[in-house]
Amino acid sequence: MVRSGLKEKQNQYEIPRVSQYRLCAHLSAALLLYTGLVWEGMSHLLKPQRLGVPHSQLRTIRHLSHGVVAAIFFTALSGAFVAGLDAGLVYNSWPKMADRWIPSDLFSLQPSWRNFFENHSMTQFQHRMLGYVTAGSVTGLWLFSRKKLPPRAQLAANLLMTMVVVQVGLGVATLLMYVPTPVAASHQSGSVALLTFGLWLLHELRRVPKI
Repeated sequence: MVRSGLKEKQNQYEIPRVSQYRLCAHLSAALLLYTGLVWEGMSHLLKPQRLGVPHSQLRTIRHLSHGVVAAIFFTALSGAFVAGLDAGLVYNSWPKMADRWIPSDLFSLQPSWRNFFENHSMTQFQHRMLGYVTAGSVTGLWLFSRKKLPPRAQLAANLLMTMVVVQVGLGVATLLMYVPTPVAASHQSGSVALLTFGLWLLHELRRVPKI
């Protein structure tokens, strides 16, 4: 990944860039490793609890939690393409993108598949849409699971809901402030915190082994 950014500069004003593909691959590996470590750590530190939730509702909450964690993960990966392309500097307005809900240049590259990974407008648009899906999924999960979970699992759900609000706020602030490094770094860190709370809730909902 680092090597991809060590190309000879065309001029003195050019800034070194790493490949967005390698950046995404590097982030994927890091998040998968982090997920495994967090899960194993919680398995050793947190004792399983009886949930006391009807089986049908518990199954639904588990399915929703899996979907939420997957949405968080893929939203974070889409952020790697935004960061790699500096796509956060393209449309610095919200909720619209330059007075349009859907930009006109989403498919400006050929072949069309390149737009999803190399088009600045498309990568930002994808990250926004995945962010909305993630926020909506977390909100739906939180509303459905309210007053149905034991205290520790409910705490994880509450923290997940709180963090998604903070993360959306950081994402919007990053755009409107033209991607200042401290705010952008906080937004990136927020995705890890959001993933952590999602994993915690998922861990609390795991099947308790029979003794």
